[in-house]
Amino acid sequence: MARHSTFSFNSPGGSLAFEWVTPEGSGPFPVVVLIHGGGWISGDRTMMAAEAEFWAENGWASASVEYRLAPLYLYPAAIEDLQAFFRHLDSHGAELGAKPGHIATFGHSAGGHLSLMASLSPALNGEEFTRPRATVNVCGITDLRNPDDTHYDISLSFLEQFMGGTHSEAPERWAEASPISHVREGLAPVLNLHGQDDEIVPVDQARRIHQALQGAGVTSELIEYPREYHAFSLEAWTDIRARALAFANTHAG
Repeated sequence: MARHSTFSFNSPGGSLAFEWVTPEGSGPFPVVVLIHGGGWISGDRTMMAAEAEFWAENGWASASVEYRLAPLYLYPAAIEDLQAFFRHLDSHGAELGAKPGHIATFGHSAGGHLSLMASLSPALNGEEFTRPRATVNVCGITDLRNPDDTHYDISLSFLEQFMGGTHSEAPERWAEASPISHVREGLAPVLNLHGQDDEIVPVDQARRIHQALQGAGVTSELIEYPREYHAFSLEAWTDIRARALAFANTHAG
């Protein structure tokens, strides 16, 4: 059976909790950082409990990490928190049973956006950290540079709460919060998975960053699911899990 513990780490916003789940055995284990969704304004680490069990069954330790939520805490607070957790792994991974440097991220919806941003964006607060070797984005927004050229629907109100205002008030800030703005040579491999009928985040968002990553020479995979929405069917989610695990095993296991 998987072993469950709750620990804390220090972030710019203070002490935050994470659920640490490991397989049976002594390790060390590769680590997947699980990032919950909720439109940047809701949710918590317990939302990833089923995913943690799945990864533990397949030989991975997982960390389901809390991050500060909007509108009380605006961009880039959540990204600061996740990068602070990577630094915590650098300092305390050995005592947790983590395999040094063997890190992947997995996030859905807002968690997908944060999975990309935590991995791709420059180190905030000036302190570098061990970057994930594999990044998995499930239907997260990737390009906020021009909200008018695609439909965001429900997600636009979430974005404005996350960003603390509208795009027209701070277009440079919205561009900075776009994972696509941070694509460059030398990044770790990225897997994007997206429903073709996603009613909240259009599938074009995944296509854009996939093309940008490939153009920069970065290993990128894009899997599209016909007739799937923002909330996936059980059949599709089972496939997403399997593909994410295989990708992580290949690049970070």
